[in-house]
Amino acid sequence: MLTTEPTTEIEYARGDQARSGRLWFVPTPPPVSPRERDVLLAVADRLTNAEIAERLFVSVRTVESHVSALLRKLGARDRRELAGLAAGYAGDAEVAVPGLSEPATSFVGRGVELDTAARLIVESQVTTVLGPGGAGKTRLATAVTARAASGFPGGAAFVKLVPARPGYVLETIAAGLGVEPAPQQRLLDVVADRLRGRALLVLDNCEHVVDDIADVLADLVAANPRLSVLVTSRERLGVPGETVLQLGPLREVGEAVALFTDRARAVDPGFESDPAELADLCHRLGGSPLQIELAAARVASLGVSGLLAGLADDPLRMLSAGRGDRRHRSLRAVVEWSYRLLTDEERLLLMRVSRFADRFDLGDAAALCPDLPVGAVADLLGRLVDKSLAQRGWSLLDGVRQFAREQLDASAEAGDVTGRYLTWAALRARDLTTHLDGDWRAEFDRLAGDLRASATLEPRPDLVADLARLTYARGFLAEAREHWRTAARLAGTSAEAAAALDHAGTAAHVLTGGARDHYDLLREAARLTADDDAASAGCLADAVVVATRFRGAGFVARPVPRDELAGLLAEAERLASASASAETRVAVARAWLSGPTVQAVTMPAAEAAVDAATAFGDPLLVSAALDAQCTAAAGAGDPGHAYRVTLRRLDLVDEFDRTFPQAALEVVDTFRAAVAYAVATGEIADAVRIGRRAETDPTLSRHTCWGSGSVVAPLALAGHFAEALARAESMWESALSFRQENNSTLGVPLLGAALAAGLTGDVDAMATWRRRATRFAGSLSDSPNLAPLDAFVRARVALHAGSEDLPALLEEAGGSFAPGRFDGYAAGVAAEIAVITGHPDADAYLRRADRHAPENRWVAAIVTRAGALRDADPSQLKTAAAAFADIGADFEAASTVGQLS
Repeated sequence: MLTTEPTTEIEYARGDQARSGRLWFVPTPPPVSPRERDVLLAVADRLTNAEIAERLFVSVRTVESHVSALLRKLGARDRRELAGLAAGYAGDAEVAVPGLSEPATSFVGRGVELDTAARLIVESQVTTVLGPGGAGKTRLATAVTARAASGFPGGAAFVKLVPARPGYVLETIAAGLGVEPAPQQRLLDVVADRLRGRALLVLDNCEHVVDDIADVLADLVAANPRLSVLVTSRERLGVPGETVLQLGPLREVGEAVALFTDRARAVDPGFESDPAELADLCHRLGGSPLQIELAAARVASLGVSGLLAGLADDPLRMLSAGRGDRRHRSLRAVVEWSYRLLTDEERLLLMRVSRFADRFDLGDAAALCPDLPVGAVADLLGRLVDKSLAQRGWSLLDGVRQFAREQLDASAEAGDVTGRYLTWAALRARDLTTHLDGDWRAEFDRLAGDLRASATLEPRPDLVADLARLTYARGFLAEAREHWRTAARLAGTSAEAAAALDHAGTAAHVLTGGARDHYDLLREAARLTADDDAASAGCLADAVVVATRFRGAGFVARPVPRDELAGLLAEAERLASASASAETRVAVARAWLSGPTVQAVTMPAAEAAVDAATAFGDPLLVSAALDAQCTAAAGAGDPGHAYRVTLRRLDLVDEFDRTFPQAALEVVDTFRAAVAYAVATGEIADAVRIGRRAETDPTLSRHTCWGSGSVVAPLALAGHFAEALARAESMWESALSFRQENNSTLGVPLLGAALAAGLTGDVDAMATWRRRATRFAGSLSDSPNLAPLDAFVRARVALHAGSEDLPALLEEAGGSFAPGRFDGYAAGVAAEIAVITGHPDADAYLRRADRHAPENRWVAAIVTRAGALRDADPSQLKTAAAAFADIGADFEAASTVGQLS
């Protein structure tokens, strides 16, 4: 057993504090403020003061002040020593590590290896604990993680890869981390974002997916060079920066004897034996921890002398002959020996449950044993646990599972067990789909390896379709897309195949924004359903809607000629007469193609589509039809009507079935449009309320670009500057983490942040936010939407500051912009600047802004204020202040009141 050597040294908690062989006395660290804690952890992440300021959105001078205070409080001599003290403030002494289970047994021996592993995970990017089955790799990794987790401010996670199938390693890691992507987020980016800063990722049992692991780790380490990865495997990964810790037999006979004694007393508390005899037994067992544990489990019935006699029988004769690794043959021999000592019923159950990829419960095991009562299955499982062939919580050690599976495959009942296994998997998948509105994710994660294995072993249409739906709901969009494509190939009818392809196309659309891929799959679905007029008509109509409603980069690269779309619509109209569903889809497609150009929707066609969809009763179709009506109203210069229509769409979002990807498209578009038109009509309080609702919506809450991002500009217009900047910072970090650099829609919230920073007097931060908007959206002056917003932001900040640049900004803000959300805002602030500066054409600027006033309450209020300033009319200033307050523009209301004094 390990010994402890007390010491009087006293230090604050550090990552390497719990060194084996020494007892460290750790006092409570001095208290620090929440902001000081944030700075301290950032110092531990090796950030410069400028980088810390950027992360926390404070000034560099403020960071310097906090660092100086921390050096005094904690008695540190420099930043390096300060960083070493950060672990004491990273969390409680007992750090919760996702995926790390409380060991059922004590950790005995391996003191040198434990110290070495703890050192390597600090020094190396990738540490691989390499060894044969039964060497104790998992147990060592568990002990190292428990010891070292507090030294990683970015957190630690332990992921078991036993159930992972080739091709699904990243999904297994994501499930272990408890993360899932939102629409248009790559799964890799979401995983990398969870492992930011100085973080530790432990991946256990990687040998069966070595190639996948190597690829994933290359990406994760590239995304975060400060990430430490600890891997257990029987093979090297062969990745750059890998350090290998070879784990062989226990180093000392004393360690082996201590381990045997500990495990023997678990089954026989009074166990005592001659030390020399035990040393001989452990030597015969090769010092392998698993072999020692398997043998110790038999000591109550056989005694040490009986174990020695058993080990002299046939199995261990394999040690002296044959090819292959000697330790591996030794392990197999002991497993085989343990297997032979089982009763027939115990052997039968062990073979059957070896079919499972990893963990199983009593009901799962019973499903493979229809000839046994559930009580008997429970009893047999308990016996296998007692004999160390199964683990509590029902799982098999890897070497035991492999051996038992070989016995199953060679047995007469292999086919029957596999058939029951496939049926069990299909039933479990179907059952999970009925609980998607509840707490189902943990159960899916437990079963995912078996469901994927079953879908590969013998693809059944129902299982594959259910697995597609489950993986989509779990956030694994790329995987779901492929399952739906497989389901389409396996479908029993052309209509089922078309539905599966539609789901696959929509998943691709949600995943990447690739509407063109969605269109192509709908065309393929229409060809598959040539024998079903209604299904084919629906697919053709949906293809027209996708191509006209969602104009993404895919259509820019591969445009669809209007003549082609008109032909598809005509064919859909010809085929749709016998189906209410198809006729409704055709009505919606007709609306979206009704105008002379793309998205030039005519109101009569849009209203007809809304009537048809409402009568049919599908909320998704109603939303698509209302979007057409909203587009028609906006195109006619009536944003107020567009906003009212969008509010009707908002009422529908809770009716959508979120377990299919079609709902995600409607949810994202509905919230985007609702916030946009609320701002366009000057309903600032509404825009804030809707944006905050978007932040908590299940589809958008994980995507800060669409959740928090949507509320930044409304918050800035409302005058909630600190909140706007906090949301913007979160959105910015998310955008960088999830590679949204080409997402021009982020230009609006980034300019909203610039407005908030500028109106608080931080001109440097304002310039930073404008640069960020340019980085994402390109030239702001070339964007019909962003050009007037940028002009408004700079003009409004200059007006607030009394800048000398007002005349030049008047010319820019008062210029001619395409109709949109922000041209009225630019015209309004230009009118006020013209009045303030005494411009000779101030009345003309006021008249121009006043044209926006009927449809935009914010513009109406600023026109009233500008007119009051021109006329020196205090009563009109009070009217303007009340108008701003009524729409939730608190900053403008306060500014107006201030001008009364």
